[in-house]
Amino acid sequence: MGCGMAVRVALACGAAMLVHVGAAQAQQIVSELRIGVLAHDVPVLGEHKEPGADINGELLFVSPVPDSWVADVSPALRWMLAPRVNIGGDVNTSGATSQLYFGLTWTATLFTQVLTPDDSVFFGISFGPAFNNGHISTSDPNRKSLGSHVLFHPGIDIGYRFNPRWSVSVYFEHSSNAGLASNNEGLNNAGLRVGLAF
Repeated sequence: MGCGMAVRVALACGAAMLVHVGAAQAQQIVSELRIGVLAHDVPVLGEHKEPGADINGELLFVSPVPDSWVADVSPALRWMLAPRVNIGGDVNTSGATSQLYFGLTWTATLFTQVLTPDDSVFFGISFGPAFNNGHISTSDPNRKSLGSHVLFHPGIDIGYRFNPRWSVSVYFEHSSNAGLASNNEGLNNAGLRVGLAF
């Protein structure tokens, strides 16, 4: 084997090891990926004005709370003490308000072995800030006056986990300034998401 060939083989082996180590480290940091499509500005707790749909993507990270800290807590309550950090965003398909958000997500398993030995039904709530590119104040009948580019962002997930890796859920999110600004036409988005756990 020539020197050039040996270098190429060594580089290929090194790259493969880095990819393997990187994937292992990602699995220790990233808990789940969720992707879905949301109806934008649904008329719940407010008037529908803005058009289009939203493409939603969200990463959930492993809880920063070590398992050893909550090992003595009942499994029925453990989820409340071990939230996961989330970061996600909505991209509006019609050029209306898009947003980026982050925060904490608490996920509780409601039922297990519903249809198969590996499945479950879960409920999740999340909270944090959202940063949008919408209008603070506008007279456009197809856009909302959000009052701020930084809004409170609570969310709710109710889903079915087919197995430890794959899930589908109904997701609802609300973004508003809670009346802290003179304009507060909040946004409500709802739809379906597919989850892939790592």
